[in-house]
Amino acid sequence: MRWRILVLVLLLAFAFGCGPSITQGTRIDAEKRSQVLKGQTTAEQVVGLFGKPEKVEKLPTGGEKYIYNYYYEGYDRWYRPHKYDKQKLEVSIKEGIVQDYLFIREFRGEITDQDK
Repeated sequence: MRWRILVLVLLLAFAFGCGPSITQGTRIDAEKRSQVLKGQTTAEQVVGLFGKPEKVEKLPTGGEKYIYNYYYEGYDRWYRPHKYDKQKLEVSIKEGIVQDYLFIREFRGEITDQDK
């Protein structure tokens, strides 16, 4: 009887400990970010690099803010914490030229060459 309970507990741990991977948006890699230069890069070039923004906000200064988000969550093993990567890029544009940008990243996992 004890063996059956032990097997049942292990099966439940495997069933609920492993989950599907979740991916939303497109990864924002370092090579593309390095091509964005304040005062030089145009709005068309930003869209060419990162695609259509997820959200466009109007700024009080008359410009726009392009917002790009990426989220990945994956489960490797049931006994390890899940891996995740959350990235946000905000590009401020005025008169068709990049004025400023902000990149925020939160992650748990390994850093790849694409991230450096």
